Amino acid sequence: MDRRVIERLKESFALDLYETVRAARQVRGEKVFRHTLYEDGLAVFCGFYPKAELMEFPGADEDFVSKLSTFNLVGVITDGKTRLDLYLLAGRGKPFTGSESHKEIAKALREPELARFLDAYFKLRNVGIDIYSMDLEQFMAAVSDEVARNTPIAELQRVDMLLNEHGE
Repeated sequence: MDRRVIERLKESFALDLYETVRAARQVRGEKVFRHTLYEDGLAVFCGFYPKAELMEFPGADEDFVSKLSTFNLVGVITDGKTRLDLYLLAGRGKPFTGSESHKEIAKALREPELARFLDAYFKLRNVGIDIYSMDLEQFMAAVSDEVARNTPIAELQRVDMLLNEHGE
């Protein structure tokens, strides 16, 4: 895997998660919160869980439990009935809601698990991205193609205007 690809994925993923963390700060007393990526027959999401909550998950085997920290970020793919795939994406000794920036979250991410989770997500969504074989240029071109294919023209024009305003 091209090192630049996983770094780009970590950065982007952490930016998205940080927005969820910021929103979760507004809800006092919540132990568990999630960032949904996709729902259509199968749910794909990242959940922020304390260790005690995760130890009760039906798909949590001994190996998984042995890697848990006090606070954890878990990638989940489930149909809500028979399938439950768990990916331990990050762990910390303090709550993720205390993160001051996306960089703190990026630093905690476990690259191999993040790559496996995102690869499974891309395959589930039939996205033409193979993070294991693409170099950064191929990866960025594939992302650009996916965005163009799945984003309404009006949104693309808005993004283009914003990028041009900021000299990108």
